[in-house]
Amino acid sequence: MYYDCRYISSCEASWRLFKFEVQYKHPPVQRLSFHLENEQNIVYEEDEDIDVVLAKPSTKTTMFMAWMELNKIDTKARELTYSDAPSEFVWDQKAKKWKPRQRNMSIGRLYYVPPGCGDNYYLRCLLTVVRGATSFKDYMKHNNVQYASFREACYARGFLGDDREYIDGIVESSQWASARALRSLFVSLLSADTLARTEDVWSKTWQYLSDDILHRQRKSFQNPDLRLSDSEIQNYTMVEIEKLLKEQSKSLLDYESMPFPEHDGSVVGHSRLISDELNYDRKALSLEHDRLFSNMTTEQKSVYSNIISAVNSDKGGVFFVYGYGGTGKTYIWRTLSAALRSKGDIVLNVASSGIASLLLPGGRTAHSRFGIPLNPHEGSDCNIRKGTPLADLMIRCKVIIWDEAPMMHKHCFEAINNSLQDIMEDVCASNKDKPFGGKTVVFGGDFRQILPVVPKGTRQNIVNATINSSYLWKHCTVLRLTKNMRLQSLDDIEERAKLKEFSEWIASIGDGGVGTENEKVLLLLKSQRICLSSILVTRLQLLLKTLIPCLEILLMILCS
Repeated sequence: MYYDCRYISSCEASWRLFKFEVQYKHPPVQRLSFHLENEQNIVYEEDEDIDVVLAKPSTKTTMFMAWMELNKIDTKARELTYSDAPSEFVWDQKAKKWKPRQRNMSIGRLYYVPPGCGDNYYLRCLLTVVRGATSFKDYMKHNNVQYASFREACYARGFLGDDREYIDGIVESSQWASARALRSLFVSLLSADTLARTEDVWSKTWQYLSDDILHRQRKSFQNPDLRLSDSEIQNYTMVEIEKLLKEQSKSLLDYESMPFPEHDGSVVGHSRLISDELNYDRKALSLEHDRLFSNMTTEQKSVYSNIISAVNSDKGGVFFVYGYGGTGKTYIWRTLSAALRSKGDIVLNVASSGIASLLLPGGRTAHSRFGIPLNPHEGSDCNIRKGTPLADLMIRCKVIIWDEAPMMHKHCFEAINNSLQDIMEDVCASNKDKPFGGKTVVFGGDFRQILPVVPKGTRQNIVNATINSSYLWKHCTVLRLTKNMRLQSLDDIEERAKLKEFSEWIASIGDGGVGTENEKVLLLLKSQRICLSSILVTRLQLLLKTLIPCLEILLMILCS
């Protein structure tokens, strides 16, 4: 157990009474922004005319561009790199210019850029070494040689490795691993942005990555004498790599130096996400739906009917199925999924946690499916670009089912709402004003359980972070489940009574009706008389007797 505490002593009290400083930071840090040519950020009001905005002088002057202008007229500035600029100069935000520093000092910090950002990453590397640059082209120059890109300039300066360890790794693995496994390894290296020169790694390893291609094509065309040229084998290999990348919502088009497959095999890759969601046995699902539906309670059928009606009407809707553990929420998700997938519709089952997603048919975590930012904020959106396979999947899906929704921060739901509205606007302009772009979205969970984690947050902060504090909540239709389905699966009357008592106690804790801060845990457990099954008691006794004999007394108290 860990405690987040603060120790207050008389020393600190006296220190604060005398108003001594409690924090000291030296030197100050100046954050340095930068951008590619003609790609600076511009902030403007929603109702402003874009031509007027672009005509403003302020849009053509940024911190980075002003530094290059300073290098044209100041010899002292030309002796410094951009990251060293704050040591001798001060950025005047109002005047949009660098001025000589009069006193004290400061250090510069360039914004972090991951390697996957391409030219932005390579430019950042160059900003730490190039001095006196007066234009973007100057950053592409080294030893009086003008290079065509920031990447080539970085390679000429020795910033980028030769990827020898990755090439050797693929070659060595080819002695025992299949070509399919090697392609997965290659895709992992691409996705992790670990390769400095992807085209070089590809040119030196493609023979190993394509070792099974000829056999696969001969089998596919049922022609054992089929012959393929090297270019054709490379093309088929790129198709397979593209398919693997599509599973991670990426594409070879994201890597400028990598070739792209030419023939129609690439089209298959573009629809891979959709085909995976349609790859179900409809007949088996239809039978499963009939079986599940026949065992549903009246309460569950009411919830089911409300959701199915919204889906069939194609008008969309937002639902929240509210019920504590054991009321059959997962059972409803399975029934809904079987009903719609048996008709050839797409159902996206997601959950807030990995464990919860395993209980859903075809389930995935919400972060993985929608590309939710790790640290979402108000106004965030998801990594779903228009025209991509993932965007096409969002358009095709009939319903989104999200289990354990109360665990997620409200900004996660708002980010998805923003993305879906943007994507679905191309289908119908009115979708821009509908929650989740007019999609039917079903949330489920229990607010008695785990709420969003807010580091060092108060109760008010945590409550404010929940989904029912979002502006989307007013669009939610709350459907309640109250009957415990687990009780119906027990034939033993005594066991059913014990489980019912335990379930009611758990629910009362969530409602705040049981327990106070000063009550001891053992007394609380004993007062509620938690009853364990005889088999579980025997196993616990054996475990405790073997490993922790001193806790047998505790077990007797719990079971009394």
